[in-house]
Amino acid sequence: MTDGVPSWLAWWGRSIASVWRGASQGRPIGPGDRSPERAALARAIASIPFRRIETDGQAALAAWERLQAEDKGWPVVVGGDRDLVRLAEWLEIGDARSAEAILAAAEALRFPDALHALRAEERQHFEAMTGGGNGPGLPPRVNRLSLPDGQWQALSPEEIRGLWEDSARPKGAPAIGEWPDVPEAGPGLTVARDHQDHPLPKVHILVLPTRDGTAAPAFLKWGGWNANPPPELHVAALRSWRDRHGAELVGISNDVLNLRVTRRPETREAALALAREQSVYCEDIVLQGVGTLAPLAAILMASDWWYFWWD
Repeated sequence: MTDGVPSWLAWWGRSIASVWRGASQGRPIGPGDRSPERAALARAIASIPFRRIETDGQAALAAWERLQAEDKGWPVVVGGDRDLVRLAEWLEIGDARSAEAILAAAEALRFPDALHALRAEERQHFEAMTGGGNGPGLPPRVNRLSLPDGQWQALSPEEIRGLWEDSARPKGAPAIGEWPDVPEAGPGLTVARDHQDHPLPKVHILVLPTRDGTAAPAFLKWGGWNANPPPELHVAALRSWRDRHGAELVGISNDVLNLRVTRRPETREAALALAREQSVYCEDIVLQGVGTLAPLAAILMASDWWYFWWD
């Protein structure tokens, strides 16, 4: 809890602020917005190759359940206009592999073993890149997208190193902490609400050409940036959690996953083990959220909703 605000809402607000500075994340893109934003939305709607349904945040979960019952593909709630634009961009510039190739790669992974192997590889890479004169060093210049105006912006070597070290430095295992007297409320379907927890006036749902919700990251080419695992590892994680906890993917925006489960951990020991696993998968939910593992474990025992966010 941060100043009376649930931790998941506090870190989600930081996420939104960091991605869309100066823009209203929940407000639909309309005639009053700059022409580049309107054009980006039009391109996104035209380019996304999946069936798309519009609703609002209040009705999003009911619409998702209705679409799932139709059994004509797997629906995912992707959020508002700007979330749709970001997903469309990622489909264009993200993982070049086909969904079939990503799913084949996922078949070869055992979760969470593959996750621990990935984090170990990242630690080795970080040490090689920042090991003084022993490593190859960082590139002298790179570009990043300045989202508010849609323009690419060059970074200085100092900025590159600062961003790299902040995002790639191994953080270590979170402390267990104290078990709360009353767990925080579960996050629910956050992709359908704004950072003040109000339902979005306009929400997009995509229906993917699969009856298997665990395949969604493969079809959306979702993941593979910063500490966000590659798509095949998301698929492996979703399959493992489906088998162990009845987890279903309901929401997926440009940087958030919302899962709903049917089997919560029944003991504190099991909940702490699951919290540790989730913190390796997505460290930001602890390090920039609840702070320690016990509050997260308590939420996992009390709520059917899981929330993941990558900075």
